[in-house]
Amino acid sequence: MRLEEQVEWIKSGGLCVYPTSTQPAVGCLPEKKALDLLFKVKNRSDKKPVSLGVLDLLQASDFVKIPDHLEEFLSFFPRGALTVLLQPSIECDARLGTAGLAIRILDHEIARELVTITGPLSATSANKSGTIPSNSCSVAALELGGRDSGVHWIESVCTGGSPSTLISYPSEITPNAPRRPEILRKGIVPENEVIEAWMKLI
Repeated sequence: MRLEEQVEWIKSGGLCVYPTSTQPAVGCLPEKKALDLLFKVKNRSDKKPVSLGVLDLLQASDFVKIPDHLEEFLSFFPRGALTVLLQPSIECDARLGTAGLAIRILDHEIARELVTITGPLSATSANKSGTIPSNSCSVAALELGGRDSGVHWIESVCTGGSPSTLISYPSEITPNAPRRPEILRKGIVPENEVIEAWMKLI
């Protein structure tokens, strides 16, 4: 299907598996109807929030508060390598998080074109909970039930490997701040590189 058709499907509340710089993600609008379907097909617990994929921090600012120096911090890493837990700026569905929302700036050209049109989309891995994700968007979508389950896809194959590294990010940076980013999920960026980048800012 053409990208325009996928956009219309997503806007209608459907799911779409799309490529990222690591693994395929399954995207939906951050709305109740779409999230209901997402959590159903992934067999995911409501207590495990999903991340949002965005074009940039400006787009993310519709959902979260952007800390000082975050853009500079992210510039030390390849775009899309980190997912960052940030403080919400609006009330959201609890399945996006309550204490914080996880935001990932997408790097894949197709993914960026998609969210430019749709706005932020869920960026959770395109697999049932507890299973290994496929690198192929079409295979991943079919494993989630395919069109019969409301899951469409964009034809693409991802490079695979480790997912993005999920970190929490302090809301403020001060010269003597004891707080620092915390690794919440290991991924493509090792912890020592996260801390080294942080130390350059304080």
